[in-house]
Amino acid sequence: MQRDSSILMELEFFMDVSPSWWIKARRDEKFLKKYIFEKFERDYYPRIISKGRDEIDLDESGIHIKKSILQLLEKGEFTYEFLPEDEDLKESYSIADGHVIFEPRKSKINSRVLIKVNLTNN
Repeated sequence: MQRDSSILMELEFFMDVSPSWWIKARRDEKFLKKYIFEKFERDYYPRIISKGRDEIDLDESGIHIKKSILQLLEKGEFTYEFLPEDEDLKESYSIADGHVIFEPRKSKINSRVLIKVNLTNN
Protein backbone atom coordinates (compact mmCIF):
# COMPACT_ATOMS: atom_id res chain seq x y z
CA MET A 1 0.00 0.00 0.00
CA GLN A 2 1.41 3.36 -1.06
CA ARG A 3 1.10 6.30 1.27
CA ASP A 4 0.08 9.69 -0.05
CA SER A 5 2.66 12.21 1.12
CA SER A 6 0.80 15.29 -0.13
CA ILE A 7 -0.46 17.85 2.35
CA LEU A 8 -3.92 19.29 1.85
CA MET A 9 -4.49 22.97 2.63
CA GLU A 10 -7.99 24.39 2.55
CA LEU A 11 -7.74 28.05 1.66
CA GLU A 12 -10.59 30.53 1.94
CA PHE A 13 -10.88 33.74 -0.03
CA PHE A 14 -13.57 36.37 -0.42
CA MET A 15 -14.81 38.51 -3.30
CA ASP A 16 -17.23 41.40 -2.73
CA VAL A 17 -20.44 41.20 -4.76
CA SER A 18 -23.73 43.03 -4.54
CA PRO A 19 -26.85 41.19 -3.40
CA SER A 20 -28.64 42.16 -6.63
CA TRP A 21 -25.79 40.67 -8.71
CA TRP A 22 -25.98 37.45 -6.69
CA ILE A 23 -29.75 37.14 -7.22
CA LYS A 24 -29.23 37.36 -10.99
CA ALA A 25 -26.13 35.12 -11.16
CA ARG A 26 -26.87 32.40 -8.59
CA ARG A 27 -28.80 30.13 -10.93
CA ASP A 28 -25.99 29.76 -13.47
CA GLU A 29 -23.12 27.79 -11.89
CA LYS A 30 -21.06 27.83 -15.11
CA PHE A 31 -21.26 31.64 -15.25
CA LEU A 32 -20.42 31.96 -11.53
CA LYS A 33 -17.34 29.76 -11.75
CA LYS A 34 -16.12 31.58 -14.86
CA TYR A 35 -16.72 34.97 -13.18
CA ILE A 36 -14.81 33.92 -10.05
CA PHE A 37 -11.88 32.65 -12.12
CA GLU A 38 -11.71 35.81 -14.26
CA LYS A 39 -12.05 38.27 -11.37
CA PHE A 40 -9.87 36.41 -8.87
CA GLU A 41 -6.60 37.72 -10.31
CA ARG A 42 -7.27 41.25 -9.09
CA ASP A 43 -10.30 41.14 -6.77
CA TYR A 44 -9.95 38.82 -3.76
CA TYR A 45 -8.88 38.93 -0.15
CA PRO A 46 -6.97 38.09 1.96
CA ARG A 47 -3.89 38.54 -0.17
CA ILE A 48 -1.65 37.37 2.66
CA ILE A 49 -2.30 33.83 3.92
CA SER A 50 -0.93 31.96 6.93
CA LYS A 51 0.92 28.68 6.61
CA GLY A 52 1.89 27.47 10.05
CA ARG A 53 3.69 30.39 11.64
CA ASP A 54 4.65 31.91 8.32
CA GLU A 55 2.75 34.46 6.30
CA ILE A 56 2.76 34.26 2.51
CA ASP A 57 2.01 37.27 0.33
CA LEU A 58 0.33 35.83 -2.77
CA ASP A 59 1.33 38.86 -4.85
CA GLU A 60 5.03 38.64 -3.96
CA SER A 61 6.53 35.55 -2.32
CA GLY A 62 3.55 33.27 -2.99
CA ILE A 63 3.24 33.68 -6.74
CA HIS A 64 3.63 29.92 -7.36
CA ILE A 65 0.83 29.21 -4.85
CA LYS A 66 -1.38 31.79 -6.56
CA LYS A 67 -0.74 30.11 -9.93
CA SER A 68 -1.82 26.77 -8.45
CA ILE A 69 -4.97 28.38 -7.06
CA LEU A 70 -5.76 29.94 -10.45
CA GLN A 71 -5.34 26.54 -12.13
CA LEU A 72 -7.88 25.01 -9.73
CA LEU A 73 -10.27 27.92 -10.31
CA GLU A 74 -9.93 27.55 -14.06
CA LYS A 75 -10.83 23.85 -13.80
CA GLY A 76 -13.78 24.69 -11.55
CA GLU A 77 -12.30 22.71 -8.65
CA PHE A 78 -13.54 24.91 -5.81
CA THR A 79 -16.67 25.60 -3.82
CA TYR A 80 -18.38 28.90 -3.21
CA GLU A 81 -21.01 30.32 -0.90
CA PHE A 82 -22.80 33.66 -0.83
CA LEU A 83 -22.49 35.56 2.46
CA PRO A 84 -25.00 38.41 2.87
CA GLU A 85 -24.25 41.80 4.40
CA ASP A 86 -23.63 41.63 8.12
CA GLU A 87 -22.73 43.85 11.03
CA ASP A 88 -19.81 43.20 13.32
CA LEU A 89 -20.35 44.52 16.83
CA LYS A 90 -17.33 45.01 19.02
CA GLU A 91 -17.40 46.51 22.45
CA SER A 92 -14.59 48.13 24.33
CA TYR A 93 -14.57 49.86 27.65
CA SER A 94 -12.64 52.45 29.57
CA ILE A 95 -12.51 53.30 33.24
CA ALA A 96 -12.66 56.92 34.35
CA ASP A 97 -13.09 58.11 37.94
CA GLY A 98 -14.07 54.59 39.02
CA HIS A 99 -16.83 54.31 36.38
CA VAL A 100 -16.81 51.79 33.57
CA ILE A 101 -17.78 53.31 30.22
CA PHE A 102 -18.78 50.82 27.49
CA GLU A 103 -18.17 51.90 23.91
CA PRO A 104 -19.90 49.77 21.26
CA ARG A 105 -18.54 49.92 17.71
CA LYS A 106 -20.42 48.63 14.72
CA SER A 107 -18.84 47.90 11.40
CA LYS A 108 -20.60 46.82 8.26
CA ILE A 109 -19.37 43.79 6.34
CA ASN A 110 -20.26 43.88 2.63
CA SER A 111 -21.98 40.97 0.95
CA ARG A 112 -19.42 38.66 -0.57
CA VAL A 113 -18.72 35.25 -2.04
CA LEU A 114 -16.67 32.81 0.04
CA ILE A 115 -14.37 30.72 -2.16
CA LYS A 116 -12.85 27.51 -0.80
CA VAL A 117 -9.92 25.89 -2.58
CA ASN A 118 -8.21 22.65 -1.55
CA LEU A 119 -4.55 22.94 -2.45
CA THR A 120 -2.24 19.95 -2.29
CA ASN A 121 1.41 20.47 -1.55
CA ASN A 122 3.62 17.60 -2.68
